[in-house]
Amino acid sequence: MEEYLRQSEKQKKTGLIMLGAGAGSVILGTVLFGTAWNSGSNFAGGASVFLLTAGSISTLVSIPVIVSSASNGRKAAKLGIGTTQLVAPSSSGFSQKNYPTWSFSIPLNSQKQ
Repeated sequence: MEEYLRQSEKQKKTGLIMLGAGAGSVILGTVLFGTAWNSGSNFAGGASVFLLTAGSISTLVSIPVIVSSASNGRKAAKLGIGTTQLVAPSSSGFSQKNYPTWSFSIPLNSQKQ
């Protein structure tokens, strides 16, 4: 369970970095393309095409990474069925009885305390 959570956090961080870098590259490439179009600079034109291509690929690759992160996060959540003992009043005082229970846990961080 902890391994899934750790892997989910790592993938989420990687996916968000790739998404941010890709979107930034696409924006920068678009601005650079407009500058190259107006000035006729071949270097700026080539750089803009490179940034647009690399940014688009990075953005598209980040989508499956983020989806995989969410999948691992769901696997880290744990649903269980068990029994617990509760003290219940009875005619002769109090007695312990077993009751069926459902437990659902969602780990919020992977660090042990």
